[in-house]
Amino acid sequence: MRGRIRRALAAAALVLGTCASLGAADPARLSPEEARRAAWAALQGGRPHVALQIAEALRPGAPDDFELIFLSAEAQRVMGNAEGALVTAREAWRAAQDPGHRFDAAHLVAKAHYAGGRPGRAQFWLRRAAQLAPDDTARQLAARDFRHVRDTSPWTVRLAFGTFPTSNINNGSTADTIEINGLQFDVPVTGQPHSGTGFHGTVDVGYRTALGDGRMLRLGLRLKGTTYRLSSDAKALGSGLRGRDFASAAVEFRAGLSFAPASTEGPWGARHLDALVGRSWYGGNPLANYARVSARQDLRLGADTVGSVGLSLERQWRLDDGRASADVAALSFGLRHRLDTGGRLDARLTLRNTQSASALVHSREVKADLAWTLPRQGPVEPTFSLTLSQTDYALTVGGVGRRDRKATAALSLFFPKVSYYGFAPTVTLSGSRRSSTLDIYSTRDARLSLGIRSTF
Repeated sequence: MRGRIRRALAAAALVLGTCASLGAADPARLSPEEARRAAWAALQGGRPHVALQIAEALRPGAPDDFELIFLSAEAQRVMGNAEGALVTAREAWRAAQDPGHRFDAAHLVAKAHYAGGRPGRAQFWLRRAAQLAPDDTARQLAARDFRHVRDTSPWTVRLAFGTFPTSNINNGSTADTIEINGLQFDVPVTGQPHSGTGFHGTVDVGYRTALGDGRMLRLGLRLKGTTYRLSSDAKALGSGLRGRDFASAAVEFRAGLSFAPASTEGPWGARHLDALVGRSWYGGNPLANYARVSARQDLRLGADTVGSVGLSLERQWRLDDGRASADVAALSFGLRHRLDTGGRLDARLTLRNTQSASALVHSREVKADLAWTLPRQGPVEPTFSLTLSQTDYALTVGGVGRRDRKATAALSLFFPKVSYYGFAPTVTLSGSRRSSTLDIYSTRDARLSLGIRSTF
């Protein structure tokens, strides 16, 4: 279809003089093929009303002709008649037979929805257009328009779902026994590692609106949850625990303000202020209410490098044990650098201080995250990541203070070429190990995570 359109536009110049002499083109004085070329020429030349007149005059003789229906819909859209364009574009969708026609029709339906103030529906049809694209050029066009609609729409909806087999659902101890004041004790079966499969999902809805003077108001709601199914080996331990005993969920409401930088020069980027309130559950029972305020300053460190400095303060009200309620302060430093090879490096350092009446919660943590995303290797986009942390707790057992050191390494593979409606699979293989001065808190975990991610 797109090749036919290009040929029609090229040939249309041959009849421009005829159309001009007619004032408003009269299809009765042109052959059908000349009239089609005249309609394309009128549309290309900024006279959509002429294109619409010709297309509608020709349609009774060819009511199922995709090109004429498409011409009529596009002319109405250019004229500003979004609703009429949508009705006719849907006719074009029903008349489309080959992938090229279906791509053009889906793309036009999306544009009509966007013109009518329905960005959500426009995004759906742009994903459909990308799925039906006959070549990479058309697919990139749909992806470009999708990003434009997403970036200009006040609403965003993000969905994430996945599953992951894991060797240690409950952070069970790798030790069989622990020593307290010279005495040996067996680790209870409930504290031993339980393997199984996890299932997680997140729904994130956001709204934003400009307030003027470079300010942006952001509102959002997030629902997230994880549940598990125990393996036969875990059931054989005889702990009496079920997968849902480890299930977690949370609901969060957030509001924020972003301030555009006063100048495009210098190191200072945008500033962000955020507030969040939420509630969490564990094992089906309420776990905590929490509230957080945070501030972040973006930094421009070079043409290919950006950074950020953030501070957050959080209050946690534990519902299962009031003594475990806590005040948490965190300071973070982030860095993102785009490599000349097309890859990307991301690094973050976080310092966290948790004040609590519970020695199990009262702690200080230092954590470093590093991720290296390589340019696409054939059909795969790989990312290597490493997280190192050290946490010092107030807890002391037998004169030994608790200090945990944890390392997590992961390889994530993204397959953007294997996409459906712009969603492609991800496969992540990860392993973690926590060593503690108190053996009961030493753990290991290996998991394979499967999920989906948007390609644009």
